[in-house]
Amino acid sequence: MKKILIVDDSLTIVRLIGDILEKAGFEVETIVDSSEFLTEKPKIFNPDLIILDINMPVYDGYYILEYISGDSFFVNIKVMMCSTKFFMQDKLKALRLGADDFLVKPFTEEELLEKINRLLSETNK
Repeated sequence: MKKILIVDDSLTIVRLIGDILEKAGFEVETIVDSSEFLTEKPKIFNPDLIILDINMPVYDGYYILEYISGDSFFVNIKVMMCSTKFFMQDKLKALRLGADDFLVKPFTEEELLEKINRLLSETNK
């Protein structure tokens, strides 16, 4: 079973994405306080994919992307940004910092699952 870590400060979004993913057969873990990402929780869970919001208090998604790129543990883990920010410069910045894909909120269940399945089919895990 593939593991997906959702990092978003919105409990509504975390529950929505989590329910969709669990129904689709994924194992899901969540982080709603971005500072928790800097603990051992992501490494203990060992996800195949991280869904990461951009706009969060404490550490934003860009900061976490930079953190991920500096830690060899995350080298084979796919990262999909998920944000209401839909300007091209936001997407380009996320991709430049190491994101593998970008999903704009609001999204459909089909769009979410299609992007996740495509990313996970590219992984070596």
